[in-house]
Amino acid sequence: MILKQQMRRVLYAVALVMSAMFVSIWSPALAEDAFIDGFPDVPHLNIVSKIDGEPVVFDTASGTVAEVGLYISVPAATAFSRYSDALKELGWECVLRGTELTCTRNESKLSLTAPDTRTSEAIFILRLEPLQ
Repeated sequence: MILKQQMRRVLYAVALVMSAMFVSIWSPALAEDAFIDGFPDVPHLNIVSKIDGEPVVFDTASGTVAEVGLYISVPAATAFSRYSDALKELGWECVLRGTELTCTRNESKLSLTAPDTRTSEAIFILRLEPLQ
């Protein structure tokens, strides 16, 4: 009898683990849970078609600054909306002004800037820096 109860518990635990694995693999919302290298609090959303090289990271007197270019596969308004929503879920406060989404949290400032429309490249600039 005791062995049968232990077996049920083990099977129940295995079922829970398998369910969690299935959800994490197949859920579209969870598929975007990866973060951009060098930006541990910025999700790598599926609207990012390519990252432009490695992030540039350097230290200043007030803290670390990181910057990278992102190729975005949707119009700027959609990109700003998606990133604003995703970052707000992570505790950031975001404001859109023109072609720049600025988010703050704790002592950090994060900005996503749309490209100059006069250039042929459509690379958004993502920058993380200490809040001044």
